[in-house]
Amino acid sequence: MKAIFFNKAGSSTDIQFGDIPIENRNLKEGELRISFLAGSLNHLDLWVIRGLPHLKYVFPHIAGADFCGRVIESKSQLFDKDQTVIVYPGHTDSEVKPENLAPDYSIRGENSPGLFCEEIIIHEKFVAALPSHLTSEQGAAIPLVYLTAWQMIVERAGLEHLKSGPVLVHGAGSGVSQALIEILLKMGVSDIHVTSRQVEKLNDWQDRGIHGHCSDKNLYNSLKSAVGSGRFSVIFDHVGKDYFEMNIKLLRNAGRFVTCGATSGFDVSLDLRQIFFRQLEIRGSTMGSLKHFHQVLEFVSTHRICPQVSEVVNWSEPKRAYQSLEAGHQNGKIVLKAMQ
Repeated sequence: MKAIFFNKAGSSTDIQFGDIPIENRNLKEGELRISFLAGSLNHLDLWVIRGLPHLKYVFPHIAGADFCGRVIESKSQLFDKDQTVIVYPGHTDSEVKPENLAPDYSIRGENSPGLFCEEIIIHEKFVAALPSHLTSEQGAAIPLVYLTAWQMIVERAGLEHLKSGPVLVHGAGSGVSQALIEILLKMGVSDIHVTSRQVEKLNDWQDRGIHGHCSDKNLYNSLKSAVGSGRFSVIFDHVGKDYFEMNIKLLRNAGRFVTCGATSGFDVSLDLRQIFFRQLEIRGSTMGSLKHFHQVLEFVSTHRICPQVSEVVNWSEPKRAYQSLEAGHQNGKIVLKAMQ
């Protein structure tokens, strides 16, 4: 069966497209067989192929957490043959709720087999219908980043807190940052600031009333002068080390720092006096529950949100897609598509 995979961890040049042996079995009750239409890359995919010390790789390791496909066989009462669906990007065999706190929880393509396969067999509980206003490419851009953004907003930050003052989102071109901003705008959060190393990535947001800030050596002063002594009520971040000290300084008293990643490094220095004297809250967030998955899809459908797709690449050319993500010039999601 065709798949995107790698046989060793090292670099993006190790990613391959080709045939790998996969068990082809009969469906059990409640299962679906789904053919690949499109999938999107996340920065996590780069970390996984470079090698993560906590992972126990089983090669060939199938890549990919984001999947949109067409049902080709169904033993489910919920989904019919030929229906277009998207897949929850996490997995657990336990009954723990929320699922992303289960001891065996895994992210597909990281610590469990990925979804970039010609066909997958999966239980109906991990599947949702594609919102009707989206293409398969847009649908593939939804699962991981919108799930992540939803939990960060509704559980870690809290809407009431978000509306109490300015909000900062780092990384205007990233999928999770764009998901955060789209959701925040539809929730009525108006005072939003966003950063980017590339000025052109700020233009579209500024046209929609978002305050843009270029991530140069003057970033701290730009942000500080924009909000004054009041500072930010919430800061959303996945940059990590490079911005951490600045973020803490930019939070108002009782402000919330919500993080879902650390692309620039995880080893940070923290002055605890800043935390207890100013009553700051540091909140971590990874993925979201199945409940969150269905909530955010309903929200996307109701508000007709369309995720931004930066580039569509034939799924038979994964090296090109991985190296494009590695270059960091994307403005939105890089999508791999099965070309007809």
